[in-house]
Amino acid sequence: MAEAKFLSALALASVIACPQFSSAESANTTITFTKDIAPILQEKCQACHRPDSMAPMSLVTYEDVRPWAKAIRERVLTRQMPPWHIDKTVGIQKFKNDRSLSDAQIGTIVKWVDAGVPKGDPKDMPPPKQWPDESKWTRLVSTSCELKPTMRAEMAVPAFNAAGRTCM
Repeated sequence: MAEAKFLSALALASVIACPQFSSAESANTTITFTKDIAPILQEKCQACHRPDSMAPMSLVTYEDVRPWAKAIRERVLTRQMPPWHIDKTVGIQKFKNDRSLSDAQIGTIVKWVDAGVPKGDPKDMPPPKQWPDESKWTRLVSTSCELKPTMRAEMAVPAFNAAGRTCM
């Protein structure tokens, strides 16, 4: 009996101390495209999903995304999109170009679709991301070279012909 009272008190204290976990608090927060979804798409999806890029559709504007919302929900929920097939429980855990979605980002997208894909206030929309012009070649220019190959000693390496005889 004392254990049940203790657990009840602990649960009550956690709800009071951490209101972000209560459903009443989260029910008041509306997830919108402009405020919540567009930043995720910019960071994780638009490298491929933008006009004149490799993906079959653009995910830049609300009008682009709206018809695909249910398909997007299913693809991110099953982790088919964005394509990132590295097991995060084995080996290297952090990558510079990691396009995978966190559990929180997936939850945000799912809740947004389940709520009827609200657009939100246009003032909340982040500025469009600037992508390089892919019709032109670009190259990385480095002002310093960390690796400078040098020969420590000269050596002759004998050549062999097809019969295995030395050609020197």
